[in-house]
Amino acid sequence: MNWNHDHEAPDRRTVTDGGTPDRETAFESGDGSHHPGPPRFVTVGDGIVNPNGREMETRDDLAPWNPDGDRTYEWHLVDAPEGSTAEPTDEPVAEFEPDVPGVYTLALEAPDGTHRLTVRAFPEADDDAPRPRIDLEATVEDDRIVLSPTATCAECEPSVEYYVDDRDPDILESDGTIPIDAVDEPVRIYAVAVAERHSVPDAIELVPDEETGSVRVEHPFEPPAWIADSIVYEIFTRRFPDQDEPTFATIADRLDHLERLGVDVLWLTPFLEAESGFGTPMARGGPHGYNTRDYFAVDSDLGTMADFEALVDACHERGIRVVFDLVINHTADTHPFYEAAVDDSHPEHERYRDWYRWEEFEARDPDTYFGWDGIPNLDYGNPEVREYLLSVVDFWAERVDGIRADVAWGVPLTFWTEVHDRVTSADGEFFLLDETLPSDVEMGGGRFHMHHDDVLHDTLERLGERFGSAESSATATTEEMDAVDATPDDEEDAVADEFVDRAAHLDTSTADAVLDALEDRRRRGPHPDSEWLLYVENHDTDRYLSEYGREAQRAAAAATFTLPGSPMCYYGQETGVRGRRDPMNWGAFDEPLLAYYERLFKIRREEPALQTDASLERITYEAETNTAVAFARSAPGDDRRVVVAINFGEGSATVKLEEPVDETDLLTGESVVDSSTGDIVVDSVVVLESESKKD
Repeated sequence: MNWNHDHEAPDRRTVTDGGTPDRETAFESGDGSHHPGPPRFVTVGDGIVNPNGREMETRDDLAPWNPDGDRTYEWHLVDAPEGSTAEPTDEPVAEFEPDVPGVYTLALEAPDGTHRLTVRAFPEADDDAPRPRIDLEATVEDDRIVLSPTATCAECEPSVEYYVDDRDPDILESDGTIPIDAVDEPVRIYAVAVAERHSVPDAIELVPDEETGSVRVEHPFEPPAWIADSIVYEIFTRRFPDQDEPTFATIADRLDHLERLGVDVLWLTPFLEAESGFGTPMARGGPHGYNTRDYFAVDSDLGTMADFEALVDACHERGIRVVFDLVINHTADTHPFYEAAVDDSHPEHERYRDWYRWEEFEARDPDTYFGWDGIPNLDYGNPEVREYLLSVVDFWAERVDGIRADVAWGVPLTFWTEVHDRVTSADGEFFLLDETLPSDVEMGGGRFHMHHDDVLHDTLERLGERFGSAESSATATTEEMDAVDATPDDEEDAVADEFVDRAAHLDTSTADAVLDALEDRRRRGPHPDSEWLLYVENHDTDRYLSEYGREAQRAAAAATFTLPGSPMCYYGQETGVRGRRDPMNWGAFDEPLLAYYERLFKIRREEPALQTDASLERITYEAETNTAVAFARSAPGDDRRVVVAINFGEGSATVKLEEPVDETDLLTGESVVDSSTGDIVVDSVVVLESESKKD
């Protein structure tokens, strides 16, 4: 890979944190024009707005794609339902609040012409009502293409609406079919299921096939195939390697551990030049790197760009994909752009002042989340900002296998729609993971492939609080316990106070709550192709082991490895690390705990009934305690079925099952049946083959 990185200003820029790279891949959004993308589907009363001051609400806007910050863009209304007085705001990146249900047509006047955009506004609805889902398919029959959607909903019967992308010819006929000979260029069609609420849209793309003279049906929102059954491993980049020499090279030296476990995806927390590099005290969150100073430079204390590339190559040699933690909601207040913004004497002061959002500019008080100091929020209402950050995405999309978007809810939905189109069009194997807390199903369906399952995580936290018992801190080092207790400027507590209520509506008095959390996921109506990241802990949480004890930690981990979704292990979770951001405990592993995790990794990789496509089923069981739960998973075709029982409490729990199962635990190879009662004995977890589903 070749690129330029000389800190010289690219093109017109006089303040920059890195040169523009020589790219191997030509990234382009959509058809390369400024057209603002797919049709928009919103609700009257919500609209397409930036909720300034409402920190937990997702941002949205109307914006030109492939923006050029030097050019002029204007929005206006072309058509609206009768009785509407709604108009888009008068900015190049606009807001729009439909006031009457129906179909609106907006126009973007751009340097390359006029682009029309459909906005479908649905009636206001109860946010607690179940949301339908739509899975759009199509079949090619003789001389026609027939749309065949599957619309589902809990407690409702949805109808289906179709929309053709405004950039494509409207060749959809009233009976829901399309003549094959009308498809002489790619056409994208969207479907929305409609009940009391509307679904996240699904889409198909019809592509002429010159070899067959027919049409291919493609599904642009599908995740790359490799992610479906992947196990993710997150490292706190500056605390994971050998602490005598923490570098990219010594991270590479430790990859054998990940390979032995069976890790598929390595998520690296930020490793760019940042204000919080090495030496940042735990009272300020440790060397976390989430306040970027240079988007095109790796932290020189970790090594060079060549060293980073060597680490990626070493991961690939072991079959491990690499995910980059992208932090573009905000910068550090020591970023050159921000320093120019607050310095009246700087020659680019006027320009960069408009790159940030402000509470009060004269007081140099930037808009931030939760009052965090030192991380001013970028202003996506400025086309220059979007143009620049798309170049950041382009740069890293060439060098890694995927992106995890930090504070994704702070960046407008339309930007992520453009990013998805841009990177997946160039590389269909590229992966996108969002951090939206609370999780937002709008991030699916053409924005991100996978979402943090915060409801399940909060449920596991509540079960730990109820049934767990924190281990004695006497065995922990002072540094470890300081790390556990650190709450820098109360910032992390502020975040936790906002996020932990996601499971408050669930009954967490019994371990059955983990199943309720999964049912709640479906009620929220995610896109059918959305994947979910299941985690016990991460860099923003205290260690489950320290908070709730060994038995609860083992049970929580078992839930993430046996329930539908992609399990994630945070570095040291499997080896007994106690502090949130402590160094990895190389040479001092908790070997019994590691052996337990090795079994979880192995069975998740090898047991088809525990993988993504396997169904989840509640079953009838009896337990002597509320700390235990049992459920079944069945592989597609129902030719392989297992029963899982998990115990969050101390000691053993006995579980009586109605269906016949083998006595041998697939995790340990040992019998787990009490010979005197026939009950199943569960320490942390057992996985048993169902006798009625043997081949």
